[in-house]
Amino acid sequence: MLLESMILAVLIGFLSGGSFNSLVNIEVKRLELLFLGALLQIFAFWSVKFNLGWSSHWVIPLTHSLSYFFLMSFTWMNRSFQGFSLVTLGIALNAAVISFNGGLMPVDPTLLPEASRQLLLVGTGTHGILTETTQLSFLADIFYANIPIFGKQLFSLGDVLIDLGMVVFIVKQMRRPTACNAVKEGDAHVKSEVFKP
Repeated sequence: MLLESMILAVLIGFLSGGSFNSLVNIEVKRLELLFLGALLQIFAFWSVKFNLGWSSHWVIPLTHSLSYFFLMSFTWMNRSFQGFSLVTLGIALNAAVISFNGGLMPVDPTLLPEASRQLLLVGTGTHGILTETTQLSFLADIFYANIPIFGKQLFSLGDVLIDLGMVVFIVKQMRRPTACNAVKEGDAHVKSEVFKP
């Protein structure tokens, strides 16, 4: 649901007078941690997608767990940005349930189509079936929403916090004054003073 939330946040930012340039022109710390975390997630996803040989072994769960460590480190180091504290907490909750369940995010099987359920039962991918022995089951993917165009989306409590934090971050950043806007406002103020009767 992260992509949908980010699209919604950008729309809110525009409708509230924000600028996309304000979102792009920001300085963050340790950007390489974000890239590393994202690369590990992409690696895990495509390894499963293309059915590579190690997709059902320890490589994917370990990669999946490590990705959250790097992502959480990045957001924590940049927690001065509004919304990033929520994102960090959401990532931490997801990381906790994944770590306590062998590197896999448990999913409520009643929310899955039969084909997906069978894949998870044989231990394929970055997700696993939620059972009675699942640790921290309240943090697993136990919620879903039918979103137009995107279809049925499964998500966890951690995902909700991540999405909320990203919405706050994007909207706040889009509405912040840029150097260009500050110059324009300064010029307008000078002109008003010069031509003041």
